[in-house]
Amino acid sequence: MTVGKTILLIGPPGAGKTTIANLLAQETGIAVIATGQLLRTEIRAQSPIGRQIAALLEQGQLVPDAVMAELMRARLQTILPSQSCLLDGYPRSIAQAQMLDTMLAELRRQVNVVIVLDLSETAIMHRLGGRRVCRSPDGRDVTLHIDDTEQVAQCLAKGGVLSQRDDDRPEVIRARLRLYEQETTPVLDFYRHRGLVHHINADQSPEMVVAAINQVLQDHYI
Repeated sequence: MTVGKTILLIGPPGAGKTTIANLLAQETGIAVIATGQLLRTEIRAQSPIGRQIAALLEQGQLVPDAVMAELMRARLQTILPSQSCLLDGYPRSIAQAQMLDTMLAELRRQVNVVIVLDLSETAIMHRLGGRRVCRSPDGRDVTLHIDDTEQVAQCLAKGGVLSQRDDDRPEVIRARLRLYEQETTPVLDFYRHRGLVHHINADQSPEMVVAAINQVLQDHYI
């Protein structure tokens, strides 16, 4: 039986990981596992583990590796052995990478490729720093970029109010980037020794990024 590939998608804030992952899923049928979505789903469901996660986050604490591993294992078990899957946001440490190896081995899988989306700090600052939320009079929020003058004009014409998220402020973005570098460097080294890491320029359209990823997969893994 053919076993599906396991792909890790890694990139800094603003690199467009969610957009890229969704496009890949639409084009190839790959199953996407996004850790942020997993956490939000459990919290909304008010499951026992969801209540535990919510309490930790309210206290400003990180979700323990063991809890993340439990969520990841449960999600991986729902994927057909023949279906490829893409992990967005996991692993974020050597300990998590080692746990992932164990989980995948139980399912007769392994990490086949690590895709790293590269984007300069200047481009990230522009993407995230220019992001705004349009709050319409009926309370609905729409995210837009200040460079999109047409959308901005439509927002204001409808009586909307533009605001900037706290985590899109320059000093916060820089702090997020430093944390990303600290977390990512050892994880990439962990996989680089296996020859699995491939870098993709994320400073292009999402469609071009997806095409570049598909080319890597075709050249090396299919």
